[in-house]
Amino acid sequence: MKNTLLIALFLLPAHLLFAQQKYTKTVSGAGVKKGSIHLEIPAGELTLNSDGSSLVETEVQYTDADWKPSLSQSTSNGVVTLTFKQKDINNGDNGDTENKWRVNLSKTIPTDLYLKMGAGETKLDLSNSPVTKLDVEAGAVSLSVNLKGSKAREVDINAGVGEVNLDLTGNWDHDAIIDIAGGIGEVNLKLPKNTGIRLKTAGLGGRDLGNLQKNGSYYTNAAYGRSKHTLTISVAGGLGSINVVQE
Repeated sequence: MKNTLLIALFLLPAHLLFAQQKYTKTVSGAGVKKGSIHLEIPAGELTLNSDGSSLVETEVQYTDADWKPSLSQSTSNGVVTLTFKQKDINNGDNGDTENKWRVNLSKTIPTDLYLKMGAGETKLDLSNSPVTKLDVEAGAVSLSVNLKGSKAREVDINAGVGEVNLDLTGNWDHDAIIDIAGGIGEVNLKLPKNTGIRLKTAGLGGRDLGNLQKNGSYYTNAAYGRSKHTLTISVAGGLGSINVVQE
């Protein structure tokens, strides 16, 4: 009987041998002047928004017990620093494991967001958010970032392999500096028509810069020099293409 049970377990699909587990954590925003949120995810899926009432709300569904996130927290002069981290686990080519993150940041507290993502799919909806700084280091990912109407002033995205989609449309009431380094894969930019654009590109891939015009060592739009604020963008496309549309 025991041998029969062992054989039956061996023949089960792998995903049935990994029990789904859940990790949840909410950190209050009471008394917080600014947040500094660090996410270190080796692989999986991340969906992040910024319309919450707490400093951060986190839910992780995972199947490998060793992937339970850890949290370190410190506070100094009203600035709360949180680091959510998972072990870097190599499960080979096993496609039956699952690691899904859902994170919601505060809709009112100024926040710096740092993301280190190994592989997977990442969607950051930071539209109309108080996130002032965004720093993304990604390996092999599909990365979509929406910064429309956000307070971002400094954006640094470094992606190894995969597509990067960045939405910078909307009416900007401040200047911003955006640096993007894409290795292999497309970099797709949505840019505003009514905010000045100053874009520099590099790389071996193709370029489709829409209606931007060459202006010295940069490409600029019709609003550049006329609008009160400017987005200064640097894109190093590596072997991938760079595509621009204005809305």
